[in-house]
Amino acid sequence: MKNIFNLNTVYIIAVIIALGSLLIPKGIELYNLQVQGISYVANDVEKYHNNAHPVEGEYAVTIDLSDLASNEGKVLFDDGENKIYLSEVIVHSEAEYEFFFRSRGRYSLGGASLVSGVTHTYYNGGFNSSLQAEVKASYKGETHELSPSGSSGLNYRDGDEFGFYLDFTDDIILDLKEEVMVDVTVTNLFVNLWAKKTR
Repeated sequence: MKNIFNLNTVYIIAVIIALGSLLIPKGIELYNLQVQGISYVANDVEKYHNNAHPVEGEYAVTIDLSDLASNEGKVLFDDGENKIYLSEVIVHSEAEYEFFFRSRGRYSLGGASLVSGVTHTYYNGGFNSSLQAEVKASYKGETHELSPSGSSGLNYRDGDEFGFYLDFTDDIILDLKEEVMVDVTVTNLFVNLWAKKTR
Protein backbone atom coordinates (compact mmCIF):
# COMPACT_ATOMS: atom_id res chain seq x y z
CA MET A 1 0.00 0.00 0.00
CA LYS A 2 2.86 2.38 0.72
CA ASN A 3 4.35 1.85 -2.79
CA ILE A 4 1.01 2.65 -4.47
CA PHE A 5 0.69 5.85 -2.46
CA ASN A 6 4.21 6.93 -3.45
CA LEU A 7 3.60 6.06 -7.09
CA ASN A 8 0.33 8.03 -7.13
CA THR A 9 2.11 11.00 -5.57
CA VAL A 10 4.78 10.87 -8.28
CA TYR A 11 2.11 10.78 -11.01
CA ILE A 12 0.24 13.72 -9.48
CA ILE A 13 3.44 15.76 -9.19
CA ALA A 14 4.38 14.91 -12.80
CA VAL A 15 0.93 16.03 -14.04
CA ILE A 16 1.19 19.28 -12.05
CA ILE A 17 4.64 19.99 -13.50
CA ALA A 18 3.48 19.19 -17.05
CA LEU A 19 0.40 21.41 -16.75
CA GLY A 20 2.46 24.18 -15.17
CA SER A 21 5.01 24.10 -17.98
CA LEU A 22 2.18 24.47 -20.52
CA LEU A 23 0.03 27.03 -18.69
CA ILE A 24 2.60 29.34 -17.10
CA PRO A 25 4.12 30.62 -20.41
CA LYS A 26 0.61 31.15 -21.84
CA GLY A 27 -0.41 32.98 -18.67
CA ILE A 28 2.64 35.24 -18.89
CA GLU A 29 1.84 35.95 -22.54
CA LEU A 30 -1.78 36.85 -21.69
CA TYR A 31 -0.64 39.09 -18.83
CA ASN A 32 1.83 40.95 -21.11
CA LEU A 33 -0.88 41.34 -23.75
CA GLN A 34 -3.32 42.84 -21.23
CA VAL A 35 -0.71 45.23 -19.83
CA GLN A 36 0.91 46.34 -23.10
CA GLY A 37 -1.94 45.80 -25.58
CA ILE A 38 -1.26 46.33 -29.29
CA SER A 39 2.37 47.28 -28.68
CA TYR A 40 3.02 43.79 -27.24
CA VAL A 41 1.94 42.27 -30.56
CA ALA A 42 3.62 44.96 -32.69
CA ASN A 43 6.99 44.60 -30.96
CA ASP A 44 7.10 40.81 -31.25
CA VAL A 45 8.45 40.56 -34.80
CA GLU A 46 9.44 36.94 -34.26
CA LYS A 47 5.81 35.85 -33.86
CA TYR A 48 3.82 38.39 -35.92
CA HIS A 49 3.79 39.68 -39.51
CA ASN A 50 3.16 43.40 -39.93
CA ASN A 51 1.47 45.18 -42.83
CA ALA A 52 -0.09 48.60 -43.34
CA HIS A 53 -2.24 49.63 -46.29
CA PRO A 54 -4.44 52.64 -47.10
CA VAL A 55 -8.15 52.82 -46.34
CA GLU A 56 -10.11 54.14 -49.31
CA GLY A 57 -12.40 57.12 -48.97
CA GLU A 58 -12.92 60.40 -47.16
CA TYR A 59 -14.13 60.61 -43.58
CA ALA A 60 -15.69 63.72 -42.09
CA VAL A 61 -16.60 65.18 -38.74
CA THR A 62 -17.95 68.62 -37.78
CA ILE A 63 -16.15 70.58 -35.07
CA ASP A 64 -18.11 73.13 -33.04
CA LEU A 65 -15.66 75.90 -32.09
CA SER A 66 -18.25 77.70 -29.96
CA ASP A 67 -18.51 74.68 -27.61
CA LEU A 68 -15.18 72.82 -27.58
CA ALA A 69 -16.17 70.18 -25.00
CA SER A 70 -19.10 69.05 -27.19
CA ASN A 71 -16.65 67.72 -29.78
CA GLU A 72 -15.10 65.06 -27.57
CA GLY A 73 -16.16 61.62 -28.70
CA LYS A 74 -17.44 62.60 -32.15
CA VAL A 75 -16.75 59.61 -34.39
CA LEU A 76 -14.71 59.99 -37.58
CA PHE A 77 -14.40 56.29 -38.47
CA ASP A 78 -15.99 53.08 -37.11
CA ASP A 79 -15.97 49.70 -38.80
CA GLY A 80 -17.09 47.72 -35.76
CA GLU A 81 -13.56 46.67 -34.76
CA ASN A 82 -11.60 49.90 -35.21
CA LYS A 83 -12.66 53.40 -34.26
CA ILE A 84 -11.30 56.93 -34.65
CA TYR A 85 -12.88 59.77 -32.70
CA LEU A 86 -12.15 63.35 -31.64
CA SER A 87 -10.48 63.23 -28.25
CA GLU A 88 -9.76 66.90 -27.66
CA VAL A 89 -10.03 70.36 -29.22
CA ILE A 90 -7.76 73.06 -27.78
CA VAL A 91 -7.86 76.80 -28.39
CA HIS A 92 -4.46 78.52 -28.59
CA SER A 93 -5.74 81.92 -29.69
CA GLU A 94 -8.82 83.45 -31.31
CA ALA A 95 -7.73 82.17 -34.71
CA GLU A 96 -5.66 79.10 -33.80
CA TYR A 97 -6.98 75.73 -32.64
CA GLU A 98 -5.55 72.25 -32.31
CA PHE A 99 -7.51 69.01 -32.35
CA PHE A 100 -6.62 65.38 -31.73
CA PHE A 101 -8.00 62.13 -33.01
CA ARG A 102 -7.74 59.00 -30.89
CA SER A 103 -7.54 55.67 -32.73
CA ARG A 104 -8.67 52.45 -31.06
CA GLY A 105 -8.16 48.97 -32.47
CA ARG A 106 -8.45 45.38 -31.38
CA TYR A 107 -5.81 42.92 -30.21
CA SER A 108 -5.45 39.31 -29.11
CA LEU A 109 -2.75 36.64 -29.11
CA GLY A 110 -3.77 35.91 -32.71
CA GLY A 111 -2.88 39.42 -33.90
CA ALA A 112 -4.11 43.00 -33.95
CA SER A 113 -5.59 45.69 -36.18
CA LEU A 114 -5.68 49.47 -35.94
CA VAL A 115 -7.13 51.98 -38.39
CA SER A 116 -5.35 55.30 -37.89
CA GLY A 117 -3.84 58.31 -39.56
CA VAL A 118 -0.49 56.84 -38.48
CA THR A 119 1.34 53.84 -39.91
CA HIS A 120 3.18 51.60 -37.45
CA THR A 121 5.74 49.39 -39.16
CA TYR A 122 8.87 47.46 -38.33
CA TYR A 123 11.63 48.39 -40.76
CA ASN A 124 15.41 47.79 -40.80
CA GLY A 125 15.49 46.49 -37.25
CA GLY A 126 13.46 49.35 -35.78
CA PHE A 127 9.89 50.34 -35.06
CA ASN A 128 8.61 53.34 -37.04
CA SER A 129 5.44 55.40 -36.58
CA SER A 130 4.67 57.91 -39.34
CA LEU A 131 1.73 60.30 -39.71
CA GLN A 132 0.08 59.73 -43.10
CA ALA A 133 -3.36 61.34 -42.76
CA GLU A 134 -4.24 64.45 -44.74
CA VAL A 135 -6.85 66.83 -43.38
CA LYS A 136 -8.86 69.69 -44.87
CA ALA A 137 -11.16 72.08 -43.05
CA SER A 138 -14.09 73.95 -44.60
CA TYR A 139 -15.65 77.06 -43.08
CA LYS A 140 -18.11 79.35 -44.86
CA GLY A 141 -17.29 77.88 -48.28
CA GLU A 142 -13.50 78.15 -47.94
CA THR A 143 -11.39 75.00 -47.69
CA HIS A 144 -7.86 74.86 -46.31
CA GLU A 145 -5.35 72.05 -45.86
CA LEU A 146 -4.29 71.66 -42.25
CA SER A 147 -0.81 71.14 -40.81
CA PRO A 148 -0.11 68.19 -38.53
CA SER A 149 0.66 69.00 -34.91
CA GLY A 150 2.01 65.57 -34.05
CA SER A 151 1.29 61.92 -33.50
CA SER A 152 2.06 59.22 -31.00
CA GLY A 153 3.38 55.72 -31.32
CA LEU A 154 1.34 52.90 -29.83
CA ASN A 155 1.32 54.73 -26.49
CA TYR A 156 -2.17 53.57 -25.60
CA ARG A 157 -2.97 49.94 -24.91
CA ASP A 158 -5.48 49.89 -27.76
CA GLY A 159 -4.06 52.46 -30.18
CA ASP A 160 -2.56 55.87 -30.83
CA GLU A 161 -3.35 59.56 -31.27
CA PHE A 162 -2.71 62.16 -33.98
CA GLY A 163 -3.44 65.86 -34.24
CA PHE A 164 -3.68 68.88 -36.54
CA TYR A 165 -3.63 72.66 -36.29
CA LEU A 166 -6.66 74.63 -37.40
CA ASP A 167 -5.53 78.16 -38.22
CA PHE A 168 -7.78 80.88 -39.57
CA THR A 169 -6.37 83.61 -41.79
CA ASP A 170 -6.67 87.26 -40.82
CA ASP A 171 -9.53 87.83 -43.25
CA ILE A 172 -11.76 85.29 -41.43
CA ILE A 173 -13.30 86.65 -38.25
CA LEU A 174 -14.95 84.12 -35.96
CA ASP A 175 -17.95 85.20 -33.92
CA LEU A 176 -17.89 82.65 -31.11
CA LYS A 177 -21.12 84.05 -29.64
CA GLU A 178 -22.82 82.29 -32.53
CA GLU A 179 -22.44 78.66 -33.50
CA VAL A 180 -19.16 78.20 -35.42
CA MET A 181 -19.13 74.85 -37.23
CA VAL A 182 -16.08 73.68 -39.18
CA ASP A 183 -16.27 70.62 -41.42
CA VAL A 184 -13.11 68.52 -41.20
CA THR A 185 -12.38 65.89 -43.87
CA VAL A 186 -9.68 63.25 -43.37
CA THR A 187 -8.13 61.14 -46.12
CA ASN A 188 -5.21 58.72 -46.31
CA LEU A 189 -6.11 56.67 -43.26
CA PHE A 190 -4.26 53.38 -42.92
CA VAL A 191 -5.14 49.98 -41.51
CA ASN A 192 -2.24 48.53 -39.54
CA LEU A 193 -2.36 44.74 -39.32
CA TRP A 194 -0.41 42.23 -37.27
CA ALA A 195 -1.01 38.53 -37.91
CA LYS A 196 0.51 35.58 -36.09
CA LYS A 197 3.08 33.71 -38.15
CA THR A 198 2.39 30.08 -38.90
CA ARG A 199 5.16 27.68 -38.08
